[in-house]
Amino acid sequence: MMKWFSILLAIGLTGFLIVNLVLISKENSKVSRINHITDWSKIRKTDIVESLPVDGVITQAETYYVLASEDETIEEFLVGEGDTVEEGTPLLLYKSDKIDRQTALLDAEIESLQSKRNSIQSLINQLKSLTPPVSSRSSNADLYYDEDYSDWYYPSPSDHFNEEEWKQANDKEIGEKIFEMEKLEADIKKLESQRDSLQNDKDSLSLTSPISGVVKKITPDSKKVITIVSDEKILKGELQEEQLPQVDEGMKVNILSHLFEGRLTGEINQISELPADRPEVKKKSIYPFTAAFDEENEDIHIGYHVTADIILEEEKDVPAVLGKSIGEKKDTSYIWVLNESGIAEKRKVTTGLEVGNLYAIKNGAKAGEFYVTDHRQAVKQAPFITPLDVYKLNRSSAKEISRKKVIKYFFIGVLQQ
Repeated sequence: MMKWFSILLAIGLTGFLIVNLVLISKENSKVSRINHITDWSKIRKTDIVESLPVDGVITQAETYYVLASEDETIEEFLVGEGDTVEEGTPLLLYKSDKIDRQTALLDAEIESLQSKRNSIQSLINQLKSLTPPVSSRSSNADLYYDEDYSDWYYPSPSDHFNEEEWKQANDKEIGEKIFEMEKLEADIKKLESQRDSLQNDKDSLSLTSPISGVVKKITPDSKKVITIVSDEKILKGELQEEQLPQVDEGMKVNILSHLFEGRLTGEINQISELPADRPEVKKKSIYPFTAAFDEENEDIHIGYHVTADIILEEEKDVPAVLGKSIGEKKDTSYIWVLNESGIAEKRKVTTGLEVGNLYAIKNGAKAGEFYVTDHRQAVKQAPFITPLDVYKLNRSSAKEISRKKVIKYFFIGVLQQ
């Protein structure tokens, strides 16, 4: 009995091997073209960000110095050290010798213009008192004025005389002098207004704060009489000389620290073109930079040390795949897509930004499709099978598969193994 059983078992195994060899060697055999896929995933949209982490510190945005001029004398300080000031807050009262000098110059100019005005007014009065000349020189009324009003003369009997023309010329001269005098009076009023304004300023000279912040120091005997630090906070960081070519002003920055929750978002607004220290042959150069950020967290304090992630490049909400899923052939990139027809489809793709093991897909595949995470598992464009996941089996899903398909895929799976 055992002998016959051994013979039948050997015949069965031999037949099984022969059938497999025939199926595999057959040109159009489905068995030889099936891909056995064990690792696959869904293409999902995500943000791919390439960043450069550097150390930084939170500090005040600006330090402003109130300077005292040599011709200004401080009379009273209106703030004290530690006081909080807003932009436009009066800081001190002073008097200035410069205003006295400006006032004296204006007075001299006004006096000069008034003298010219009085001379023209006297000339106008004389022109108005003139009468038409006669041939004799019996009275002063016979003389008339030359155009340059520098001399008077008597007309000779031989001079051609027309009384109407004389009156027209005299009236024209008076009109021109009146216009000239009115212009002088307008200039005098303008200068007087400037002088009065200076006088008013002299009585209430004050300096105001150009920024909002805190009065850090008051030094009356120094040229920098008041030091104000801005209440606006910024990030200060340093770049190694190898990092400098990668970073540009305007790049986004994410600021992180264990000292506060969440993160701050900002932007680099200044990168120093010169190193922080004097360049040395045996020492690498460091380049300072600053970044402004939106301050929404009240727990952020000046002096906090932080990590700044400088965003060098990013692609937002793009389909992405793992690096091992991408194959290369003759400068062409491809992935294997598991389509709805049950085919492992070799798909040409165009990749974008690469960060770590994650690649952005620009063209060739879209989010929601399934792909082989290791391109070496797919041999050719053909049907595919995957391992049975018993944990996902349930009665409702089993009912959706016909008996014919169950038998078909069972034998395909057995033969593939």
